Amino acid sequence: MLEICLWNPDKDGIIRRSDRIPDTIPGVSRFQQVVLHQGRIERFFLDSIHSWSDIRVERGVLPTKLEFDESLAEDPTAYPITVTLHHLSEDEATPKQTATSANGSSIQDGLFRSNLSPDDTDDLIKGSELNAKANTEEVVHAKYMLGADGAHSWVRNQLGIKLEGESTDYIWGVLDIVPITDFPDIRMRCAIHSANAGSVMVIPRENKLVRLYIQLTTTEKIGEGGSRADRSSINPQVILESAQRIMAPYKITYRKLDWWTAYQIGQRVGTQFSRSERIFLAGDAVHTHR
Repeated sequence: MLEICLWNPDKDGIIRRSDRIPDTIPGVSRFQQVVLHQGRIERFFLDSIHSWSDIRVERGVLPTKLEFDESLAEDPTAYPITVTLHHLSEDEATPKQTATSANGSSIQDGLFRSNLSPDDTDDLIKGSELNAKANTEEVVHAKYMLGADGAHSWVRNQLGIKLEGESTDYIWGVLDIVPITDFPDIRMRCAIHSANAGSVMVIPRENKLVRLYIQLTTTEKIGEGGSRADRSSINPQVILESAQRIMAPYKITYRKLDWWTAYQIGQRVGTQFSRSERIFLAGDAVHTHR
């Protein structure tokens, strides 16, 4: 992505391209921003691990118990960490999809990873224990442990570490689509600000896909003080309609919806990043900024 186009409302409230600027500061680096699918990035890591070691990454494995002998933390030769792992069946390891396309096929979504979704780790543990196919466990003794298990981090909860911060009332939806549109900069990175319907960020992707980050303005809140969005009211059609309002008078729909999600804007950070420099937290497990 070499450039970013800025779209803003004119004096009549009609969005127009107000500027086209370099996406990164010219001359800072020969490397530019590149959009790569997360799966491809993980593939690079997996291929490298396979080429240079005998380590194999296992998926569909859920930790069920963590024990830490803090008295051994200062001994560099000790294995103070004991983790019990439970192997899941294929069904248990596959998140349930919450939407279907017009032809009835399932559409991948990311709500199970979103901060709008409840923590379902306990349910997975209980469910896996009832499944005879997945009723295998192993115990791992380790010198160090890294918990990079997301905003609902099981490792963080086992350690009793809290995330502190706040959430806003801003809800954003994300669509990965093959678009049908007359918007002229759909294959450019764009920041689109409408007069009163919110904003859209356009990110061109591979295989004719475009990712849209879309501010939602019509979602209802539930809970005390209306602080949490009602995720049952969020679906691809609601997100698309918000994009259509923001990008008007240009029209946009899609030929294919590849993936979607929604999240609530907020910032939180862990009260600690590690326990005795033996068990560490990383990524959304210890700091979230959405």
